[in-house]
Amino acid sequence: MIVVALLLSLALAVTSHAHAQHAQTSGQLPARGIFKPGVTLAGVGLGYTQTKVTNILGHNYITCTKAMAADMCREPALLFTYTRGEPLGVGVKFHNGKVSAVFTLGAIQGWKTSGGLKVYDPVSNLYTVYPAATIYTKCIGFEAFSQRSGNVTSSFYTASGVIYGFALTSAAEKVCQ
Repeated sequence: MIVVALLLSLALAVTSHAHAQHAQTSGQLPARGIFKPGVTLAGVGLGYTQTKVTNILGHNYITCTKAMAADMCREPALLFTYTRGEPLGVGVKFHNGKVSAVFTLGAIQGWKTSGGLKVYDPVSNLYTVYPAATIYTKCIGFEAFSQRSGNVTSSFYTASGVIYGFALTSAAEKVCQ
């Protein structure tokens, strides 16, 4: 009986992993996004074209307008959200046709960093996993702890003592998105 339960658990884990892999490669917002500081967020990196972004995240997005957020939407920005539940997802800003910022929209349960830091983890975990994230920025309604590598800033958004989201921004972009 224990062997059957173990095999069933293993089969479910492999199926879930394969489904998550397929979702990412088939052009839709992943259920369990990964933030690779300095590299990508949900598979999207700085410098990517809009075509490459939509190949990764799909076509379920709205274009941010100045009426929605004047400061954020001076240049093209796409907001990818899940089709069900709260309006959570990923925002992608472009400058001269290339990604200049990619960031989470809200606290998405199940998202984490490549180092294992998860959304809703206590902020204290950040200091252990990413001790170089020492640049503090007070944003409206949340804080950002960031680390820079060359022209790339990796940020960990926090609110109420927990990890709230992630962002990857170019040197020209504000950390608060």
